[in-house]
Amino acid sequence: MRVASLFALIASALVLTGCVGIDDDSGDSTSSLKPVLTNTASNDQAANTAPLGIWRGGMTMLVMTTRNSTGNKEPWFGAKRASDPTAARLVMYPPSKSLLAAVNPVSTPGWSVAGVSALPGDQPATSLATQAEGRDVIVYVHGYNETFDSAATSYAKLVDGIKFSGVPVLFSWPSRAALLDYVTDKDSAMWSRDALEDTLTALANDPKVGRINLIAHSMGSMVMMEALRSMSDRMGASLPNHFGAIVLANPDVDLDLFRRQMKRLSSLSSKMTVIVSKNDRALEISTKLAGGVPRVGSGDSEELQKTGVKVVDASDFGSGFINHDIFMSREEVRAVVSRAIENADQ
Repeated sequence: MRVASLFALIASALVLTGCVGIDDDSGDSTSSLKPVLTNTASNDQAANTAPLGIWRGGMTMLVMTTRNSTGNKEPWFGAKRASDPTAARLVMYPPSKSLLAAVNPVSTPGWSVAGVSALPGDQPATSLATQAEGRDVIVYVHGYNETFDSAATSYAKLVDGIKFSGVPVLFSWPSRAALLDYVTDKDSAMWSRDALEDTLTALANDPKVGRINLIAHSMGSMVMMEALRSMSDRMGASLPNHFGAIVLANPDVDLDLFRRQMKRLSSLSSKMTVIVSKNDRALEISTKLAGGVPRVGSGDSEELQKTGVKVVDASDFGSGFINHDIFMSREEVRAVVSRAIENADQ
């Protein structure tokens, strides 16, 4: 490869970011998960007994992950591929509400992980669905360049921002959380699609679980779409009955592939909202790396609408250079997610 081309590729990778995290790859991919992944007695109790969803002292979400366990220590789950998926409860503590935080919110830490507790049973997806019985859920799939911690804290911010009253479910795949590992992340995301399909199927097959809403960001949209396409082969016409809103935020998906996927998923098109941004720098670079094939998240709204989905152009709400996470950071764009859930068909 010529020096100029190599330099351009490295520069592209430095721009192509999701939510930047640390590159923590501790732990062995086959290490067994301890029953409780916390390091203090109080956090052990919180992870096991705190109510699901938003509560006065914080938030509890359910987790399905294909990441390796790091045992009873932070970062809880690493960047390697686990031999088997893990289902868990995750307790989050909210940002400080002190006077100092009000004066200087930028320097105040946001949501933080307080404790993680593995769910019992040898069928992780079934165990997770049982926990969610009696409530509506949102399943969130993160994108490229995310640690477990960054995915969890970002999702907690979103759930809190839209004031969701049901159970948040985080699906976390083994992103390496490194700028130059885009291709490896893409492979690991697709490697995890069966685990996501199993999770969605378990939720859909449990009659006690309420409406299932789906949110996917960036590369996570590709995993979500592939899992849904596989489910459609088995469930057929009954597939739409199990889902509420389906939101794809800045999806890093080949536009031609998306058109083909939607032919198989046409029954879900009325439930699907796609958030796009013309000034998404990350997707511009992804398009270049893909040989010029446009990505859905930066595609033409009129072309996308031909697939039957609702399209929301958030180009005017970008406030930085990258503009890839605006559905997390901008209240106006979060409102799109909230409305989609509220207006989803019963």
